[in-house]
Amino acid sequence: MNKKESGQIIVILAVALVAILGITALAVDGSMIYAERREDQSTADSAALSAAQTASASPTCATARSAAINQAITYASAQEGVALVNDSTNPNRVEATCNADNTKLTIKIVVTSDTPTTFAQMVSRDQLQTTVESISQVSIGNSTPYANGAGLWSTGTTCDANGGIWLSGTAKILISGGSAYSASCISVASSPSGIISDTSSIQYSGKTGSNVTTSYIGSQVLYLGSAGQSGSNGLMLANWQDAYVLYQQNNLVFPAALYQYQVNPAVNTLIPQVQWPVYTPTVQTLAAPPVMVPPSCSGLVDKGTPASTSTTYDPGLYTSINVSPWAGDTTMSAGIYCIKAGGSVALSQKNVTANNTIFYFLGAGSFNVGNGVQTVTMNNSSIYLTNGNFDVSNGTFNAAGITIYIKQGNFYLENGAYGATMSAPDASVTGSQIKGVLVYMDPANTGTFNILNGNGTHNLTGTMYAPNALATFDGGTATRTNKCQLIAKRISMSGSASLTMDTKNGGLYSTSSISSVELLK
Repeated sequence: MNKKESGQIIVILAVALVAILGITALAVDGSMIYAERREDQSTADSAALSAAQTASASPTCATARSAAINQAITYASAQEGVALVNDSTNPNRVEATCNADNTKLTIKIVVTSDTPTTFAQMVSRDQLQTTVESISQVSIGNSTPYANGAGLWSTGTTCDANGGIWLSGTAKILISGGSAYSASCISVASSPSGIISDTSSIQYSGKTGSNVTTSYIGSQVLYLGSAGQSGSNGLMLANWQDAYVLYQQNNLVFPAALYQYQVNPAVNTLIPQVQWPVYTPTVQTLAAPPVMVPPSCSGLVDKGTPASTSTTYDPGLYTSINVSPWAGDTTMSAGIYCIKAGGSVALSQKNVTANNTIFYFLGAGSFNVGNGVQTVTMNNSSIYLTNGNFDVSNGTFNAAGITIYIKQGNFYLENGAYGATMSAPDASVTGSQIKGVLVYMDPANTGTFNILNGNGTHNLTGTMYAPNALATFDGGTATRTNKCQLIAKRISMSGSASLTMDTKNGGLYSTSSISSVELLK
């Protein structure tokens, strides 16, 4: 070997070692970065899909956006340990944007991680940063108002004790944003009773029966019966006093005698034809909302029947809950209360707080709010009655976000009720609540829906669905609400009862097309 070539292998080895170390560093640090990136991408994809699926249950893009942001933050934190914020400048963020016509919601999740290095730190890089993003999209389903947005809807096809809309005394119905419909007749028997709607028509389907005559307003045919006479289908207005069953387009107030059906029979020709009730030859039908799913009582502790003086209760299986009038203020903890067949819940003490509760009656048994009660509060709750009554006969009943399901039985707000303020849930359909539905009486339930001589004004917000029940408003009851809809077999108002309804501001039950969810990136 030439002496000049001695030691060259050391130089070559040194150069090779640098290359080998570089390749090793790239392999080790690269694999760590790749693994971190894959984990981040999985987190972003999962959060984006979870947010989209939650948002798909929302009726509008605005509510879907809020739901998506909240769900993404909650999911990423609970499932992946990643803190997302709704801030476009943050490296870990969620952004949700509605398109111009609010039919699509785009959700972007960005996740950023700093990965510690093994070899790269030798060349001043202690850690390397990776950023991934995932984009999902929700197509918002179109929401359709239930019962065509009608405030009143009578399903009974016979004009008698089992069908029609009946007003007597000085009973009044004011409907803002919606119409009234009867599958048989509409009867206004005295003055100044009447139905007034500000934007939609009054419709009826009945035209047969006793003493039915035909009248014309322009080209419009009216089938007229004798007011207050059972079996006399059609439009039945008192012909001896002012009687109103029309709608006006501006102020929602009872008009002067201009809106009057006159005798013999004749109509006031000053009233435009478009403002008279419309006969519809085909009886309209409604598909039922989804049925409430009863909760599971499995695993609940059997608590029997507590002492009537108990003032604290926990979820469990009960024979009955009957609290005496001399008990103090009572609290019922959140959870499921299953009541055995034959048992009841009777609240007769001072103030009762039972938020976030579910009362499920396994068989016959009623939910009663009686003498001695001051205020019952049941926010975000539900009551499932298998065969029994919901009966508030005294005190004040407050419940924001409640569904009362009655498979068989009756709904009562009775004489001693000082005023009930109740609203339907505004969340998506769940096992224990139905979005937009305040009262659900099963289609096979032939019970009664009664709001009687209350001592206060009732504010009932939501759809009250009782298609085979008889609904009665009587006495001095005033029922006012911003969002109200009643479907019943027969609707009767008497005395000085008044009902003010608004169906245009949302919050009622609605049907919608199915929203679609897809992961774009």
